[in-house]
Amino acid sequence: MQRLATGIAVLFLVILSFYSTDAYNCYVCTSVSNGCGASFDATKLNATGNIVAATGNQTCTKGQIGDLISRGVGDVSTCTNGANGCNTTSLLGATFASCCCNTNLCNGVSSIQHQYILFISAISMFIVIKNVFTI
Repeated sequence: MQRLATGIAVLFLVILSFYSTDAYNCYVCTSVSNGCGASFDATKLNATGNIVAATGNQTCTKGQIGDLISRGVGDVSTCTNGANGCNTTSLLGATFASCCCNTNLCNGVSSIQHQYILFISAISMFIVIKNVFTI
């Protein structure tokens, strides 16, 4: 019985650690907005106006040219290094950096990644199930 419980818990842990959702939000702002610059501070942003839902084939984006930083939502096809990658290009002495990501509020420096929360939840569930079935 203990082996069955452990097997179920491990299976649950594996499924949850790979779980992802298509619904996530992204910050939308520029560094001219208070809190949206290099030292990102979500508490200084307007919570309703600066967060939008990514839909369909969209991803969260962050771009930077010099001191100008832009965060937003873009089509995943514009992400040259995939839905979770960055690219840096230099043109005429200017450097342009762009990043794409596809988890909740991932284009903000201080955001917590959704997968880590799921992983911690799965480990907690494993411990609870193991303890319940070993009594």
